[in-house]
Amino acid sequence: MSLLKIAVAGIFAIPALLVSIVTAPLIAVLSLPSLALLCFQSSEAPQSKKDTANSPTKDHAIISGGSTGIGFSIAQDCVQRGMTQVTIMARTKSKLEAAVQKLEDIKQRVGSKTTISYRSVDVSDAPAVQAVAKELAGTGDHQGGETKYYLFCCAGMAYPGYFEHISHDKFAHCVNVNQLGTIFTVQAFLPHMTHAVIVLTSSLAGQVGVYGYTAYSPTKFALRGFAEVLHAELADNPQVHIQVAFPPDTDTPGFQEEEKTKPKETKLTSEDAGLSKPEDIANQMVKAALAPNPAFLVYFTLEGWMLSALTAGMSPVSTLVDAVTQVSLGGLFRLISLFYLNDWWRIIRQCAQERIDNNQEKPRPSAGDSANNSNSKSSDKKSD
Repeated sequence: MSLLKIAVAGIFAIPALLVSIVTAPLIAVLSLPSLALLCFQSSEAPQSKKDTANSPTKDHAIISGGSTGIGFSIAQDCVQRGMTQVTIMARTKSKLEAAVQKLEDIKQRVGSKTTISYRSVDVSDAPAVQAVAKELAGTGDHQGGETKYYLFCCAGMAYPGYFEHISHDKFAHCVNVNQLGTIFTVQAFLPHMTHAVIVLTSSLAGQVGVYGYTAYSPTKFALRGFAEVLHAELADNPQVHIQVAFPPDTDTPGFQEEEKTKPKETKLTSEDAGLSKPEDIANQMVKAALAPNPAFLVYFTLEGWMLSALTAGMSPVSTLVDAVTQVSLGGLFRLISLFYLNDWWRIIRQCAQERIDNNQEKPRPSAGDSANNSNSKSSDKKSD
């Protein structure tokens, strides 16, 4: 259906499309020299002799929200790749122990020599996260910078529902875990890392406001801003890279929990995008982190590619392909997005009319409904 919508949008936009066909290649060609120069210069940074002398010989993946969902799949991928060490973090010790056992089984099956460990910590508790960071990363780099760290911030949660039905506590909880939890994690680990790739897990709901996610979406938008500022502050350090990933809806335990309270409008406006596998999302995130020049924006699926180009704004760009796409196709993608929006508004109005016809109010969540909390969200709406 997603491809069909894009095709229909293209048909109705033939006049504008013809203009784009003529102008986009011209813009792309004329922009190549300047874009290539900009991409090259953006990858440059001062590099001391000390930095080049202490090249990492070990790698250590640290994953918050690593007991389930996307976070666990990232840990699994890292073990399969034979990373030196993998550490998963989450709140619930029993889930962590079960996850570690699964990782150990994978380790034995593939013949990996990865050292696997876990730490039970609440990412919204800044002092606790700082203590874990000092324990895990507080010695290696200061003794020669021999370890390269891959910090995947995947801990997150969501309370899908109608805005007027979401309590103040739930809004605060989402901010504390999704936004502040990520900030606290990076702030705790960064001072101990000489060589690192830091990956913040946002969501497609961090690029476009998704119906029913007034508590979740703003916290994912915030991570994009945090990533841009952090990237700027670290521009003089070529050994530390910042990435922000925007996973789509992913088949995780958290996603299944969300389905219980998700408004009908949310389900209908999201269903065409499909449901990704956590293993596929994790594989792309790990590959992006391991790239020689890690891209700032990490996207998935056709919609993700389009949204990343459409919402690029003044975000950093790492590859010439992304730069050309953003410059030459931004207008066309905006046109296509209007068809998506029109379809969403149609669905929302239709659901509202059905309630009026049936003399119903917006359904309220039951008292037992709880938050999703583990990189399940994945993306499109939750990816933690």
